[in-house]
Formats: sequence, C-alpha cells, structure tokens
Amino acid sequence: MAHTYASNFIHCVFSTKERRSLIPAARTAELYDYLGGIARGEGFSLVAAGGTAHHVHLLFILPASCSLAHAVQKLKGSSSR
Repeated sequence: MAHTYASNFIHCVFSTKERRSLIPAARTAELYDYLGGIARGEGFSLVAAGGTAHHVHLLFILPASCSLAHAVQKLKGSSSR
C-alpha cells in the first residue's frame, strides 16, 4: 500500500508598518506564545519564533491541507490586533 507524506517547513518574516519599533522586548515571549496558539488553532505547528522590535521570524510546519496564504493571513491578521 502506498503512502504519501508531506512536510513543509516555512520560514516567514514580516515587519511592523513602516518598520517602526512597536514590539517591546518585555512582551516578545507573550507574542510568540500567542502566535503559537494561533498556529495550533489553525492546524499547523510553530517550531520557532524570534525577531526584533520591528519584525518577526517564524518557522512553522504547514500541512498539505493548508495553503501558505491562509496560514500567513491568520498569523499576521490575528497578531496585529
């Protein structure tokens, strides 16, 4: 019986509007935990998160059933609020 496996690791980088320093260092851990919760809720896994005061790096595993556009839309849209 044939099986098909897909493992898509995605490195996503996005910045704040006009690259302004809007992410306080004291709240980065909270932000990364929040992004991890969004990922779990949407059915994919956040492997690592990092960044600076004006941008975020995310490494996540995207299942074959989820499009990259949908994943990034959910992560960016929810985290900006």
